[in-house]
This record gives sequence, structure tokens and C-alpha cells, in this order.
Amino acid sequence: MAAGSAVRKPSTARAGCYGLTLTGEVVDLAAAMIGPPLPGWPAVELEWTSLLADPPAAGSFGPSSAVLSLLSGGHAVFDRERRVARFHKPRPPEGHELAHPCLSAVGLVFARWDGRVALHAGGVVVGGRAWGVLGAREAGKSTTLAHLARAGHGVLCDDLLVIDDGQACAGPRTLDLRPETARRLEGEDLVEVRQGQRHRVLLPPAPATVPLGGFFVLGVGDEVSVEPVPPVERLPALQPHVTLQQIGLPGAGLLELVGLPMWRVHRSRAWADLPRLIERLVATAAG
Repeated sequence: MAAGSAVRKPSTARAGCYGLTLTGEVVDLAAAMIGPPLPGWPAVELEWTSLLADPPAAGSFGPSSAVLSLLSGGHAVFDRERRVARFHKPRPPEGHELAHPCLSAVGLVFARWDGRVALHAGGVVVGGRAWGVLGAREAGKSTTLAHLARAGHGVLCDDLLVIDDGQACAGPRTLDLRPETARRLEGEDLVEVRQGQRHRVLLPPAPATVPLGGFFVLGVGDEVSVEPVPPVERLPALQPHVTLQQIGLPGAGLLELVGLPMWRVHRSRAWADLPRLIERLVATAAG
């Protein structure tokens, strides 16, 4: 294959995550970490090209095209009209790389173009409903999700929560942890990713969509506490976690989320607090 030519072979590969039907031969690379699509999910074709000379400016977003830098190197170019996501990298992305960060980029760009809400958040299923888990950097979001998974609760997504008409959409079946957190998860089968910066837990299958029940906003405090967020404070709590606001201001979809329950959750950084935190989260969501 000549340098710069794109992978665009006929392929029956199909998978689903973030509310999208993914097609193209590249999908096969991460098929084991992606579930099946639901009927009616809009399609996006995935391509790869080795052409890296004179790449378009990364970080550009518009109504019809976008370019994002990838955490694993290279960049991705998105075409709204053709419904194509093309990864520009020296080599095709490996399966774990495609699952994250590549598909996260696809999910967030097309969610915004398709009029869905995309939040930098995790998601977990408790009591038959999905609960968004929000948190600033190092607030313990992935650590909390890992312990919820160990307690038997289905983790829908790690760090991108796509919401479509009140339904939370599942992401790839992966959860990334910092090495210091991963070392404490005895018995877990972990995979080093992102040049050893993260250790990945492979999650069991999850429903493609689950009705959204509400949100937990994580923070650090002196002790474990769970407090309801008043309605007037919910929109400001959600807005910092909206992805790609450059594509357009959040629409009615975000405003509709203000009516859902939301709690502020605090814990100390003591590892011993985590079981009590998980117990409080589950009891609150179930109630």
C-alpha cells in the first residue's frame, strides 16, 4: 500500500458504542472490546491512513469537519457529511489503542454533530438505571468506577458519557487506571496501555443503552459525604464536563438533564474510605 493511501476495503465489520454503528475494516482491530450496535444507530466509517505529511491543524472544530490530536500520537480527521473518521498514524491503531483513545474521539465529535449530549464522565448501572460519574482531574472517577465494577455493578463507560434522548450509551468495554491505583486491585487482569501510563481493566459486556437516572459529582473532603445538589446549581455543575463546546453551545439536551437527581460526593484520599463510599453511592442511587 502506498504511503498516504487509506484503508477503505469492503468490509462487513460492524460494532456499536457511544450510540454509533461503526463500520470499516479497522473495526475488527477492537471487535472484542466493542458491543453490537442497536438498529437505527447512525453509522460512522473508520479509516486509517499512513499519510502524516502536512497534517491539518489539530484542534480545529467546525460545523462540517474537525481535527483532533490523539493521546496515542497522530491525529484524527472527521467528515460530517460523509460520516467518516480517518486516523492519520504511521501504522494502523492497535486494538487497545482503537478502543481508547481513538473511539472516544469518534464518539464525542459525532455526538455533538448528531445533537446528543457528550460529557467527560463515567457511567455505572445501579438499580436498572445509569448514573453519570463526574469529577475534576484526580477526583477519583476511574478509581470509583473500578470499585463499583468489583462490587458487581455494570460500568457503561470510562470517561465519555453520550446521552441520547434520556438514554446513556455504552462505551468500549475498558476502564483505564493510573498505575498506583491498579497496583491495589489484586486479582484483576490488567493490560498496560499508553506507554505504561495507564493500566486497563477489561469490562464484561453491558447493555447498549440504559435509561439515565442522574449524576454523582465527585470531590475530595475530610470524610465520606453525599449531599443533594439543588436544581439551580446543577447546570453549572454539568457545564465544565461538556465536550467540544467549540462546535456549538450545549442545546436543550443539556438543560433537560437539570431535572435529574444529582449529588455531590466527597471522600478523603484514604484508600480505606472507598468501601464506605461505594456503599453510600449504591444506596443513594438505589433509593
